[in-house]
Amino acid sequence: MNIKAFTLSEVLITLGIIGVIAAITMPAITANVTERINSYRQANIAYKVTQATDKMKALGLLKSYSSTDDFVDELQKHLKIAKRCDAAHLTECWPTEKVITSEGEEFDVKEAKTGKNLNIQSNKSNNVGLILADGASIILTYNQDSDGMDIGDAIAAQPKTLPVGFGKSKDFAYTTSSTAAIDFVMDVNGAKGPNSETIDNKYHDIRSFKAARFSTACAGTRIDGIGCIVNLGTSYDCDASNRWDCAMKACTDIGMELPGTSTLQSIYLMKDEYPDIPQSGRFWASETRGNGAGSGYSYSLNFDNGLTYFGDRIFNYGALCVGE
Repeated sequence: MNIKAFTLSEVLITLGIIGVIAAITMPAITANVTERINSYRQANIAYKVTQATDKMKALGLLKSYSSTDDFVDELQKHLKIAKRCDAAHLTECWPTEKVITSEGEEFDVKEAKTGKNLNIQSNKSNNVGLILADGASIILTYNQDSDGMDIGDAIAAQPKTLPVGFGKSKDFAYTTSSTAAIDFVMDVNGAKGPNSETIDNKYHDIRSFKAARFSTACAGTRIDGIGCIVNLGTSYDCDASNRWDCAMKACTDIGMELPGTSTLQSIYLMKDEYPDIPQSGRFWASETRGNGAGSGYSYSLNFDNGLTYFGDRIFNYGALCVGE
């Protein structure tokens, strides 16, 4: 009776091949899984903060506050917070003393004292560090020049497209216009690491809610030939009487500009290649028709179909900011 079987050498060779393949593929698989987890955590943090500001708006509490501290005094009544730190003690609410910026350099977290230190150029209000009930850390800045929102103001939802590994992306329920006056940086996985912002368009564990960042580099997506792109969506501060003016100012406040229609067209044509580029919705362009800023009509581009329109500046279109 003949019994067929593998020899010991054949088994060892097979195991060796499996080991080599695993050694090659596992780091990539792990990185992709981590990217997915971090994006889900980012969206969850944004959603929780937005729920709190939506509730404040519904209660008529989303008024103008004189500082980030004053704003957080009210926010913490609607958002579960485990610990709060003032601008002089931010590292007590952050898992590490240093982070790696988008330039690959170290940044001392204690230096992120004001909105301007998080590259919100017009905001000099002292920041506040928060550890949320789920353990997530954020450093929040509030625009003290905000007019706030009235109970009757409409809330516009703004989804966000985030990478979920293996070259794929997903649209998340992310924020609404109730967060127009705030921005923050977040650490989505604590001290686990790599404690780094996005580098070369690869997302790590230090994320920007909208535009706030430790780095002076791009907080959004960088496209060769166009520059840095930050999607503020409809979550920018405005009294609703002239949304185009507000969009222009929102981009200026973070040291960027509202793009022209030709630039918007170029961005639209590349939206499938970059996860943070809007996949839908109308966005303001810088060109106008009429009597200049404050009156007349302005152009916009529809990211659903790539068509350019012009219309009254009261419409609640998004702000897609472009810079160097």
